Amino acid sequence: MNNIIIKAILIYILFIFSVASKSIKEIEITAATMEWNKKENVAIAIGDAKAIKGNNILYADKIIVFFNKKKVVETINKLNASGNVKFIRQDQIATGDSAIYYVENENILMKGNVTLQKEDSIMLGDELSIDLKTSSSKLTSKKNQKVRVKYNSEK
Repeated sequence: MNNIIIKAILIYILFIFSVASKSIKEIEITAATMEWNKKENVAIAIGDAKAIKGNNILYADKIIVFFNKKKVVETINKLNASGNVKFIRQDQIATGDSAIYYVENENILMKGNVTLQKEDSIMLGDELSIDLKTSSSKLTSKKNQKVRVKYNSEK
């Protein structure tokens, strides 16, 4: 009897892990309107566009979805976001004019009037690169400009 209970628990745990791993691979995209161009292998989400992958959420006025043509199963290769771009992951919020989300590499490149907010700190620059695998980011600014950081030291 104990063996049956243990096996049932193990099967349940494996099921939960398989569902969780599938949901992380899935991307849900919503918008006011959606256009498809099969010839170009793209979809265009326009108006309050939103892409969700796991705990990562990308908002923009427009998101262009590029599908991978080389794989047997059609997958999303990258997302180009433009206009009022906002990316949220855990306790970080990044905003900018445009962003490219390289889905397979798990990298995001945000450009133009970039802000990165985490807890009580705000960082300002022109270009932000985020590696989602390592949770590292790099913020740069234009020539002759400096990246600005504001910390709130009072708590």
